[in-house]
Amino acid sequence: MTDNTPPLLYAGEHLDTVAGFPTLYTFSPANRDNSLIVFIPGGGHNARISYGGHPGSRREDFLAHWLNELGYGLLAISYPLQSQPDEIMAATAPEFRIRDWGLQAAEVTKMVIERHGLSPKVVLVAWSMGGWVVVPYTQAAKARGLTVELFVGLSATPGLAGSRPTPPGIKMTSEGYAALDRMSKLFLDQVHEQNRLNSHVIIPDDVYLRGYYGRTPVGLLGFGLSYSPERGFVEDRYTSTDDADAYNFRQWPLISASHGDSILDGRHVLADKATWGFMQVHQLVRTLEGRGYRSLSPERWEEVVRLVHSRPENMCRQIHGNHFFFLGEQGARETAAAIAEQLREARIFMSALDSLLVS
Repeated sequence: MTDNTPPLLYAGEHLDTVAGFPTLYTFSPANRDNSLIVFIPGGGHNARISYGGHPGSRREDFLAHWLNELGYGLLAISYPLQSQPDEIMAATAPEFRIRDWGLQAAEVTKMVIERHGLSPKVVLVAWSMGGWVVVPYTQAAKARGLTVELFVGLSATPGLAGSRPTPPGIKMTSEGYAALDRMSKLFLDQVHEQNRLNSHVIIPDDVYLRGYYGRTPVGLLGFGLSYSPERGFVEDRYTSTDDADAYNFRQWPLISASHGDSILDGRHVLADKATWGFMQVHQLVRTLEGRGYRSLSPERWEEVVRLVHSRPENMCRQIHGNHFFFLGEQGARETAAAIAEQLREARIFMSALDSLLVS
C-alpha cells in the first residue's frame, strides 16, 4: 500500500540540535559574496513561512525565491516549536529563552557560513516576535566573527516590556509549550486575506496548521511569563526583557522596517514607523557618542543632525497586505526588493555618516 503521508521535512531542510536545543533550518544559496539574509520567524511559526516547500507549493509565493533572484542567499532558522499532530522538532525545549534563541541562531549562521564559504556579513530579517532577538543575536554573531550590517523588521516588535498585550487563553501543553486558543484562527484569517490578494491558495489550512504553525516556548513571547519544570508557567516580568536587552542601543545594528496596510494588523500598521524610528534614533545617538561627535565643527554638526533626522523618515516601507504581507508572490517579491533597497540605503547612510565623523 502506498504511504501518502507527507514527509515531515521539506526539501533542503536540516533538523539538528544546536547550542543544546532542537532547530530546523534551510539555506537557499545565491551569490556567496553578498551579505547573507538570515530570517527569524515570529510567534507560533517556524521559518517555513519564508520559504515554503509543502507539496504543491509555488516557490514564487515565498520570500526566499525573490531574495535569491536578487542575488541574496537566505538562511531561515526555526526556534524550537511544538507542532501537532506531526512532530517536526522534538518538543523538548519548553524552557527555551530569548538568550538561548540568539545564541542558537548565531551558531547556525556561523556554521552555514563556514560550510558554504559565505561572506561574514549578515542582514538579520525578523518577523513579528522575532524582533525580541536582535540584540542577543547581534552580540552572539559578533562573538563568532560575524557582522550584522542591518536589521530589517517585518511587522516586528522590539523587546520592550509591555510592548505586546498579553492575550487571553494561554494554556500549557503537556510538554510545557504555550498554546494560545485564539491565535490559529486570527492567523488563518490573515493567511486567507493573502490568498485573496494573490488569487489562489498559498498554503492550505490543514497544511498550515500541521506544517507551519505550532506552540511556542512561553519565554519567547514577551508576555511576562516563564516556564518552571515544577510550577509550569509563572509570572516573570523581567527575564524576557532582560534577555532581549533592547535598551542596549550600542549593540543594535542599523535598523530598517516594513509593515503591511491591513486593518487585520492594525497595531503594526499604526505603530511600527514610530516604534522603529525611536529605536533607530537612539541607536544612532549611542553610535555618535562612541565616535566623539562633540569635537565636530558647527558645519559638520549641522550635517550630522540633518542626516540623523532623515533616517526615521527613510527607513520604513509599507507593503500591501497584513501581518503576512510577505506571503504570496505579490508581497514576497516586493518585500525582497525592499530588503535589497534598504540594505543599499543603509550602506549609503553609514558611508555619509562616517565621512562626517572623520577628523
